Amino acid sequence: MVPRRADRQARRRQIIEALWRITASGGLNAATFRDVAAEAGVSVRLVQYYFGTKDQLLLAALGALVEEVAGRIAARLAALGDDPPPRRVVDTILREFLPTDDASRQAMLLFIAFHTASLTDPSLARAEALQVPRDLIAVLAEQLRRGQRSGSAAADLDVDKEATVLVTVLTGMATSVLGGIHTADEAAAILDYQLDRLFPPG
Repeated sequence: MVPRRADRQARRRQIIEALWRITASGGLNAATFRDVAAEAGVSVRLVQYYFGTKDQLLLAALGALVEEVAGRIAARLAALGDDPPPRRVVDTILREFLPTDDASRQAMLLFIAFHTASLTDPSLARAEALQVPRDLIAVLAEQLRRGQRSGSAAADLDVDKEATVLVTVLTGMATSVLGGIHTADEAAAILDYQLDRLFPPG
């Protein structure tokens, strides 16, 4: 009997969330099929049935993580109302990536784990894995352009380079918070400092 689509999706999600929990506590090396299966309460055969190889499981887990974070960002942006100021949009997006609660902490631990693994594992350095920072840079650059058109952002900015700097700073600050070098409030203050330069108070 072929599992219904809803059942298949629920089972895949169950396995992916098990991988997230293992990775967040022990890194990707700890996320073997056997351990993921045990954490999810299913058989190794079932994990193989749904995902085939570990690489496919990891890429599926990364895709699901991206969708979850994107959903949280979309909800926060919707709460800003119609046509929010570009700075509010940028600030809202950036703050979602700072590890300030359990959900954002796990998300950043996972993003960092996937990124670190991709540096030495070519199978994880595929286009879909690299698309996350590129998409984020593109979204931030467009908000900076909006700011320039409205006069709220400095007119002489190279928006693509500035967006790249923002993502780089964000990644470093999130890692710093996870490592206990800075608090979340300190990291947020540094992001505010950067945004004041891009969107001069006036």
